Amino acid sequence: MRKYPISIDPASVRALATGEEAERELTYLAPYFGEKNILRVDRIEPSKNLLRGFEAFSLMLDQHPELREKVNLLAFLVPSRSDIAEYERYQDEVFAAIGRINQRHGTDYWQPVQPLIGNNYVRALAAMRRYDVLLVNPVIDGMNLVAKEGAVVNERHGALVLSDGAGAFEQFAPLPNFVSAADVYGTAEALYIALMQPEEERRELADRLRSCVEGEDVAWWLNQQLEDIERLCEEREDCGE
Repeated sequence: MRKYPISIDPASVRALATGEEAERELTYLAPYFGEKNILRVDRIEPSKNLLRGFEAFSLMLDQHPELREKVNLLAFLVPSRSDIAEYERYQDEVFAAIGRINQRHGTDYWQPVQPLIGNNYVRALAAMRRYDVLLVNPVIDGMNLVAKEGAVVNERHGALVLSDGAGAFEQFAPLPNFVSAADVYGTAEALYIALMQPEEERRELADRLRSCVEGEDVAWWLNQQLEDIERLCEEREDCGE
């Protein structure tokens, strides 16, 4: 049995991320950015592992207080299935966690977690151009195309912290900043290492991830399946089936 990791159309995604609407969104987002920026884009669902991600960010600030007022976490959060009690409770827990982190680490002039609530795809793509670190740490996920979109549109040689539960993990491996989804301490350490990574290392990795996405795009994904279907048909004909 083969896996067929779905992908994106890099040209279309890049066009959306750099178009006029995206430029307007970047202007809107300017106050949310800090000196350094960690970004995550997720539906508010338990599988996305938001709580551990926020806990890891808070732990990183505890361990490296010199980063306070220098690093922002921009969290693009899309409400999901709010009519289901479990999801509603999880959403409440996410917002409570953000409040605790901002109260613990924030100042009168700086809030470390900047939540942006709603489903605005172009705004999220525009923000991906500016991240220094992209955090994608699901417990388990079908693909998580955010990792691929970020690799294509980012303009700062941004690093990727990716959990082994993400569908893109196998396709992107090996990665220097991979984490176990349940490992809060390891995620905190990976975020710090990614922020401090030398420019040349960041550039090399960003180039590799971009090449991977562009070489294995959505057309490649479809062709792989069509070729395998054709081969199976030929094998069955040879066997007289």
